[in-house]
Amino acid sequence: MTARVVFPKSLTYRSETLRRAVVMLPCMQCGIEGHTQAAHMNFGKGGALKASDAALAALCADRPGVRGCHALLDQGGKMPKADRRAFEFEMVAKTYIALAERGLLEVLR
Repeated sequence: MTARVVFPKSLTYRSETLRRAVVMLPCMQCGIEGHTQAAHMNFGKGGALKASDAALAALCADRPGVRGCHALLDQGGKMPKADRRAFEFEMVAKTYIALAERGLLEVLR
């Protein structure tokens, strides 16, 4: 008889409300307003795994003639992996601080 181990599929947090709140913020890197995207951190995903909405950063999108901070992070390839990870964590932290300070993040009891 062969032992069979089954691992449950991990849940990925999704929140349209959180994503909508994040895009209301200015870019956490350059400060531009009106062009923000909810950027997912680039870890915890791959293959069929999707990144969690719990780790979002407010970063700007590309616009005519300007490469956005979101694209520079995802496709720029200019940062070593360790620096990119540190940058991602910093941007997520700044995003959550900005959400709390603007009253867009509510903690339930």
